Amino acid sequence: MFTRTRLRLTLLYIALFSLVLGLFSAVFYVGVATALAPTFDLGPELTNEQAAAVAYRATVDQVALALVIADIAMIAIVAVAAWILASRTLRPISEAHARQRRFVADASHEMRTPLAAIRASAEGALAGPESADALRRALESVIASTEDLSRLTDDLLLLARADELPLDARRRSIDLSVVVAETLEAFAVAHRGPSRVIATLAPGLVVAADPDEVARIVANLVDNACRHGSGGVERPRVITRPDERDAVVEVIDDGPGIAAADLERVFAPFARLHPDAGAPEGNGLGLAIARSLARRNDGHLTVTSRPGAGSTFRLTLPRLR
Repeated sequence: MFTRTRLRLTLLYIALFSLVLGLFSAVFYVGVATALAPTFDLGPELTNEQAAAVAYRATVDQVALALVIADIAMIAIVAVAAWILASRTLRPISEAHARQRRFVADASHEMRTPLAAIRASAEGALAGPESADALRRALESVIASTEDLSRLTDDLLLLARADELPLDARRRSIDLSVVVAETLEAFAVAHRGPSRVIATLAPGLVVAADPDEVARIVANLVDNACRHGSGGVERPRVITRPDERDAVVEVIDDGPGIAAADLERVFAPFARLHPDAGAPEGNGLGLAIARSLARRNDGHLTVTSRPGAGSTFRLTLPRLR
């Protein structure tokens, strides 16, 4: 599709330039032909009108040939330039289209798993007479799969809306360390146990941001650190600190680390660096959502890591004071 569009744009550029160049050439040709018309004698005794006409025709033919050669050369140059310009014009659209296709394909693939579980549970329950316990287990499986599908749908909607311009009404001055502390407390409650994270929080880190979105970023980073940690004695660490004019949140884990070639790929939707049976569960949207929300709040989310040495995810937000 994009090749055809690129070709159409190139042909349009060539046609427009050819039209303009053709009009210019016609006007130039008429002007030259009029200026060189033989309307004079060479001498008072002997006119040489015929010789002047031959010279005129030869001159006009040479001018016409020069114009044709120049036109062909200019059209060729414009054709190459138009092809390059069309390619550059369509490249962002082509890349966006390719990302959209991958996103839709990955989302469809992720949705198939809970849908298949729902269908299998329902068909099993309808296949024949079952005990009350079996029917209950089937319904519980349907509910669990429905919850997975609902979470995936919510994440997809959040990621799709994260590129929208932030609403100023939702932004306000917040203490970043307070938001992080509340998020870690809610994370511990949700996981029904003591805190799995070591927190070192600096006071007075005031930023202008949406507190709910900042909390979602931190929660996603902490969840990622807990799921990808080595499970050893060292627990994930969360640090807040000032950095010149910015406020920084660092989430540090002791996981397997990330290769240099994959440092940006981890933020792509549905990215999984180790898609094997032993990989942590998840739909691969957490880091993509976190980066999109960081940009939405005028911040940056980056990662530094090396294989075997864990990873450090760093959220940077402009500090108000």
